[in-house]
This record gives sequence, structure tokens and C-alpha cells, in this order.
Amino acid sequence: MKNKSLGGRGFGHRGFTFIELAVVLLILAMVSALAFPLIYKMSADDLKSSSRHLIRTIRYLNDRAATTKKLYRLNYQIDRGEYWVTEQTGPGLFAASETVVFRRGALPRSVRFVDVVALNQKTALGEGHTDFYPVGRIDKTLIHLKDKNDRELTLIINPVTGRVKVYEGYWEETDREG
Repeated sequence: MKNKSLGGRGFGHRGFTFIELAVVLLILAMVSALAFPLIYKMSADDLKSSSRHLIRTIRYLNDRAATTKKLYRLNYQIDRGEYWVTEQTGPGLFAASETVVFRRGALPRSVRFVDVVALNQKTALGEGHTDFYPVGRIDKTLIHLKDKNDRELTLIINPVTGRVKVYEGYWEETDREG
């Protein structure tokens, strides 16, 4: 005789129904979907993600300067690992841009600026900058980044095309020639 209180299963029947297995798999999938971004973020390569963010900012400013016909500046605070955008408000005067989406960024603690070389002037302490002109030209700039594992990347901004090339290691401009 079947026991009605157990949903028609006999006392000797063991195992899971398809619906029970599907529910368990669905719960595992949902937990994995929530946990994966956190795990990925913790294991992400800060040096490469920092360089990608800087490249996106450079491309944006190059496009923004050309479309608005304004002079924009990407400022670097080398010691604190910060960077931000300003726009020209008058001759020699720059202020935080109200129209630019990007305001101020900081490198992760595991990444730092080694130095920034703009217009052949190296800045290893204090502030440096790269100008983005309304005609589509950019100051020739080399940005050197280093992580806590002493891995280095060099970002080189082409002043004519605005393209950014990334090189492993610390590159001087003379390293690219020849």
C-alpha cells in the first residue's frame, strides 16, 4: 500500500526527482553567477586593467577635443597615482570639466606611476599632464606604470593619430627607434 503523505512514494523508494535536481542545479547556477564577478575582480590583473582605463580615457579625450573644439588636459598626480581631466577656460587657465563624463581616477594600490614623459619632459614626482588639442593632435606622451610585482608597462601616445601602444617593460622613446 502506498503512503499518501509522501506524495505517492513508498517507504523503500530512494532518490531525487528530475524537478528536485533541476531546482538544485538552478540554485547552484544562481550562486555561481553572483560569485563569479567577485572572484574575477579579485584575481584581475590590476596593471593591465589600469592601462586599459587610461587608454579609454585618452581615446575619449582625443575625440572630445576634436568634436567640441576645446583644449582638454589629462593631469597626473604621480605620487598619489591619481589622474583627472580639465578643460581650458582661458589662456593658460584650466578647470575641472563639467561636461566630461570622466572626472577623477586613481590607480589601484597595487599599481603606481613610475613617471610620465610629455613633450620630452620627464615627471617622476608631483604633477604632469598631456594636452589634447582641438585639431586632433595630442602631446607626445609616454606613461610608465609598475605593479607591486615589479612588472612594468609603457603606454606611448602617438601625437598625430592618438593611438596608444602598450609595451611590456620600461621603454624610452629611443627604445622604439630602429
